[in-house]
Amino acid sequence: MLFRGFTLVELLLVVALLGILAVSALPGLFSTSLTSARSASMNATIGAVQSGIATYAATQAAGGNNISYPASLDGAAINSTASPTVPLFGTVLQNGVTAQWFKVSNTCYVYDTNGSGAKDANPTDTYVQYSANTGTFGIIVAGC
Repeated sequence: MLFRGFTLVELLLVVALLGILAVSALPGLFSTSLTSARSASMNATIGAVQSGIATYAATQAAGGNNISYPASLDGAAINSTASPTVPLFGTVLQNGVTAQWFKVSNTCYVYDTNGSGAKDANPTDTYVQYSANTGTFGIIVAGC
C-alpha cells in the first residue's frame, strides 16, 4: 500500500501563505480595536463625570441644602488641554482626567476621538456639553 501525502515544500508554502494573509489582516484588526478602545474610554469618562455630578448633588441634599450642581467641572482655564499638570473634571472626579480631553469653555469639552492630539472639528472629535442648571453632561451633535 502506497501512502500519498504532502511534501515538506508544499506544507511550507501553505504556512507561508497563511502567514502573509494573517499579516495583511492585522492593520484592519488593529484599527478597529483602537477605535473601539477610544470610544470605550470616552464613554467611561462621560459616565464617571455623570456619576460625579450626581454624587455632588446628593451631597448637597444630604447636607440639608437644595439640590444643586457644580458651577464648573474643574478649575482649568478655558482652552486647556488635559494633562497631568492640568487635569480636567477635578470638581467631580477625585484625580481628574489627564489626557485626550480639551476644555473649550466652562460648559463645553472635546474628546480627541481620532487620536490626533489636537482639537478637531465635529464630527472628527466628539463634543460634550455640561449644563450646571440641570446637571447633565452628554454628547452633542454640533460643536459648542
